[in-house]
Amino acid sequence: MPSNPNTSLVYIADPMCSWCWGFSPVMEAILEKYHRLVSIEILVGGLRPGNTERFDESRRDYILEHWKAVHERTGQPFNFEFRMSPSFTYDTEPSSRAVVAVRSIRPDLAFPMFRDIQRTFYVDNRDVTQESVLAEIATAQGIEHDRFLTLFHDPEIKKQVWNDFEHSRELGITGFPSLLGKNGEAYISLTHGYVPFTTLSPVIDDWIKK
Repeated sequence: MPSNPNTSLVYIADPMCSWCWGFSPVMEAILEKYHRLVSIEILVGGLRPGNTERFDESRRDYILEHWKAVHERTGQPFNFEFRMSPSFTYDTEPSSRAVVAVRSIRPDLAFPMFRDIQRTFYVDNRDVTQESVLAEIATAQGIEHDRFLTLFHDPEIKKQVWNDFEHSRELGITGFPSLLGKNGEAYISLTHGYVPFTTLSPVIDDWIKK
């Protein structure tokens, strides 16, 4: 139980955001250090929800440039082969909805689900816009397969994921990853974009002490 239930860290990110994958070890360190002090929640921000653009070779090259920049800055692993089927679209709504579905029944698994979707996409190069892949990841987390799919297609979950997207915009978040400190109804930005844990931890410490 956090020492102050009215205080929480709010992580706003997208599972198909490469900088969020770069930030993953930082978020793991935050969870490890602060989970007994404050509540820590995840809000899916919506990088490209509903995107239908054709994924051609020029778009692949553009994305790989971003991935290489993230890898060089953070050291996170990427599979730069990155080949998807011709039907692939960089639609981040399904993977975000999978996180919300898991969060709705097992809040403690929201972060592991988010992390494993990232690894499946960036390292394994699997298409995490496909429900079969997302169901496989959820099952590995201990969520019963059919229950996950029922939730994944539940209109209420579909509504919740778009509510997350809208809420992140209401908070002024236009890029990911972002970490906010919440005290009651008041929010403060702790980071907007990637920073290493050694830089961010003192900022969180100071916020907690206030």
